Amino acid sequence: MIRPSALLSSRALSARLQGDVVGGREQRFRAGDRFFFGDVGEPSPMPTLLIALSDDSGSITGASGTDPLSQRYREMRAAFKAVARRGSRRELGAVLHFDTPTGADVWPTPLTRFGLRRLHRGLRLPRGVAGTSELLPGLGQAIALAQAHPGHEATLAVLSDFMLLDADTQQALDELARFPGDVHAIVLGGLMIGSLDERIVTSSVMRDDPPGAVGRAVFASLVQHRPGSSVVPLTGLQEEHAT
Repeated sequence: MIRPSALLSSRALSARLQGDVVGGREQRFRAGDRFFFGDVGEPSPMPTLLIALSDDSGSITGASGTDPLSQRYREMRAAFKAVARRGSRRELGAVLHFDTPTGADVWPTPLTRFGLRRLHRGLRLPRGVAGTSELLPGLGQAIALAQAHPGHEATLAVLSDFMLLDADTQQALDELARFPGDVHAIVLGGLMIGSLDERIVTSSVMRDDPPGAVGRAVFASLVQHRPGSSVVPLTGLQEEHAT
């Protein structure tokens, strides 16, 4: 269990996210809502690439889905903004969607204040897409991006309920586990964690949990290689939003 008063040190991603991660889907954000996810630390001494891959299928975006208000994108923007304020050009971020190619896909871009403007264009629900539940198209694009940046430490953060409809679901999950870098599965609904390979770091996100923890999970991936960084424990987020 994570102690309420503790900050997680800058170690392996799996150590940062001990226990379940939660993030509220039912509560609307107030206009002034802000999140404190932790200390962003200093820019990574090595080139890095964080790829966020989002599932926008009906089981997530529909009225009875795990994120019907698409608040995960608001939290993701907050996480990217926190890091970009003290980012460097050797730290890259990219945004992909299961329905790739979409108008909301953003290729590797420096995690800086200037680059944030471009990244924000991808942190939204794409327009005019079917909302596929197939992982392989977006995963293939993510693998291609990582392979095109061999000098970067790559991390793939997948936001999905993992209720996949690929022709061969096991093949898709096997390909995910073989991604050339770290993989962080942020499981919306938390139901499919048992089906994921042990090499994949997982965070569970429940529909009725409080706001902020989806962003916290993305933040943990963003600061994974940043010296001096830390991630607040889950209870810290809960206290931040207590009214």
